[in-house]
Amino acid sequence: MNVRLRKEVVADFFAHGYRLSGTFDARQRSFGDAIYDRTTDYLKVENVYISSIGNPAEINISRPCAIIAKNEVSFVLIMDENDALRRDQKYGSYLPPQIIPVLISLPFFELKGHLRIPGRLEPRTLLSSQTESFLTLLNVTARTTFDSTISFAGAAALVNKTKIGFLGLESL
Repeated sequence: MNVRLRKEVVADFFAHGYRLSGTFDARQRSFGDAIYDRTTDYLKVENVYISSIGNPAEINISRPCAIIAKNEVSFVLIMDENDALRRDQKYGSYLPPQIIPVLISLPFFELKGHLRIPGRLEPRTLLSSQTESFLTLLNVTARTTFDSTISFAGAAALVNKTKIGFLGLESL
């Protein structure tokens, strides 16, 4: 009998001037597969702590559970790169992915990291022709635009494409 152990993914969700920190139950499917899944608009997160991005050290409220509207999230920070990747991003490509340094502007934030895209994809088409709602960034630093001393970092970020103001690529 193959028993899968409980796996919880710790994630920080950023939206509307707030950071929601919590755990996602990844026993059934990975966090990356869940966030990219277009058949559902919501994620359930447990052991939730909410703070303002202007004062991230102060917890405003905590709850045992929260439902997150994926389309309202600006980005999600993950501490383990493998948790952020979809199944098809981990396996199944004959060509290695391109890793391109980027700067992304979002409401309240600028993100610096490395964009991970399939080997033959043209980076200029990322925002217009891809069907996915999120972009996967690696090695991410997120800095608030109103106070450069407030920053967050993670091994990976999932960025909501509809919230992107501009996407600055180091190379094409």
